[in-house]
Amino acid sequence: MNLDVQSLRTFSRLAHSGAEQAAGSLTTLTGFDAHVAVTKVEMATRADVEREFRERDLVTVHIGFSGAIAGRTVLAFDRERAVTLVDALVPGAAEDPDSNLATSGLKELGNIMLGGFIDGWADFLGDGIDITTPTYVELDAGRSLRDVIDESSRATNGFTENGFEGNGSAANETPTIPDASDAEIDGEHVLAFRNHLEAVDEEAGFYIYMLPTHDSVVTIVDAAGNVEDALPVETYTSFSQMISEGAGQASEDLTAMTGIETEVDVSRLSFVPIEGVPMELTDEQRRGVVLEFSGGPSGYIAILFDSESAESVADALMPGMDADAAMRQSALQEIGNIVTSGFLDGWADTLETTIEISPPTYVDDIASAIVDPLVTELARTQDYAFLIDSAIVTPDETFTCDIYALPDERELREAFTQLATEAD
Repeated sequence: MNLDVQSLRTFSRLAHSGAEQAAGSLTTLTGFDAHVAVTKVEMATRADVEREFRERDLVTVHIGFSGAIAGRTVLAFDRERAVTLVDALVPGAAEDPDSNLATSGLKELGNIMLGGFIDGWADFLGDGIDITTPTYVELDAGRSLRDVIDESSRATNGFTENGFEGNGSAANETPTIPDASDAEIDGEHVLAFRNHLEAVDEEAGFYIYMLPTHDSVVTIVDAAGNVEDALPVETYTSFSQMISEGAGQASEDLTAMTGIETEVDVSRLSFVPIEGVPMELTDEQRRGVVLEFSGGPSGYIAILFDSESAESVADALMPGMDADAAMRQSALQEIGNIVTSGFLDGWADTLETTIEISPPTYVDDIASAIVDPLVTELARTQDYAFLIDSAIVTPDETFTCDIYALPDERELREAFTQLATEAD
């Protein structure tokens, strides 16, 4: 299967339009003013998706679709938010979130929202897409995302046994769609369209995932793509693997510098409208460095810590020293420089090029504001960005290091082409 940037743009546009339809339905049904914060096309691993579901304590509604394209959509809510929304749709449901009434209300909400989300894809393809009856699903620590989706596809009764508080899952029909494994690009990666919806008056968000089957991706690419620019999807997977290896090297370098054992928590490649990049980052305070790199591809990279993490790594680098602010800033710059080198060196080796790195610039601001000037600069020449997002953590939560890389889109495509050529 081949994939090109024009297809990615179409995927992003359709997913965003569908999410706007879903947000409008949510507002009409519940009175909560919702909008689409950001839409991403993500080359994710199943492990990353499962981790996000567990860490956020999400409850979900799944709907399968078949016809012009096939696959599964997932509407995910924070648990407390789900109860609030269902109570607006079915007054009194919040009094007993374990009840069938509450679960049924959430499924009906998901049915209307996800039905609207799918409609735009059918219009684009000029063909019908049928959807299944919604399934309420929870992901607990004992099962993988694939296990839960497969279970929901087989289930026949209408409600979970334990409502929003439980760990059960069930469906009220057996969907006639392929299971989750058909959405996989390879053994670990899935191509996911991820939309983040927000309510204007609250921070709590909702998420729409769409996981099309392999054949469905081919169908959309054939309808929207540029065959001359298309590359095997394995090229994107190879680059994702290169990112993961770079994050692993950066983790090892951090451990060597600080003496604190670290591990890679997440590392992924996504395609997002350029103006949506800052919205992907938190508005919490971050300290770290920003660097520019050049040499094919070129771009920017930010190495960011929260305030406590910044203090922890500075202390680890200068043990026993009563360092002033300037020395701590210098320590963070040195750490950022080493981490960036570790992260990018593997790229240079694989692409057989030299990547030059600028001196690190110290930053202390909210994360979205730190990245905003980088995005503004890239927006001069591109409408979409490939966002590389990695996180390095310590098992005991001593610190967290977030790595955000924004390569020049045109130069990154050239790197993709080189990877595809070498694979041949």
